Order: sequence, then C-alpha cells, then structure tokens
Amino acid sequence: MTKGDGIALVAAFVGGAIAGAAVGLLFAPEKGEDQRAKIKEALEKRGVKLDKYSFDKLVDEIKNIGKKKEADPAEDFDTE
Repeated sequence: MTKGDGIALVAAFVGGAIAGAAVGLLFAPEKGEDQRAKIKEALEKRGVKLDKYSFDKLVDEIKNIGKKKEADPAEDFDTE
C-alpha cells in the first residue's frame, strides 16, 4: 500500500463516518432544528464549514438517500 492509498483510505473512512453520523441524526426522534444543529456541530468539529445553502443541500441529499433505503432496503443486499 502506498502512502497515497493510505490517505485515500483514511479519507474514505472519515467521510463514511461523517455521513453515517449525519444519517443517524436525521432519523433520530428529535426536532429537525436540533438535528441540523448537531450535524453542523459535528461537521465543524472535523473542519468542514458550509454556508447555509450548501448545508441545506447536504441535508436534503442525506434525506433522499434515507428515503430510498426505506423504500427498497433489499437493494443493500446481494440477491444473487
């Protein structure tokens, strides 16, 4: 494994962890306003800063992913 591969692996892991945490927060039984504040705080802790438009767009994309998973959870599994 080269140094570049290691960095890419770490970046992918961190990105996945952030996305997973965001999805978890969005589906937790809390008010949307509180969830958005938690997501924003988690991103800022990791050095990610977004303007309001970009943050809202990210939240909408995460919600759409969650809705697709709810509609067809079997697509996550190999059915062959």
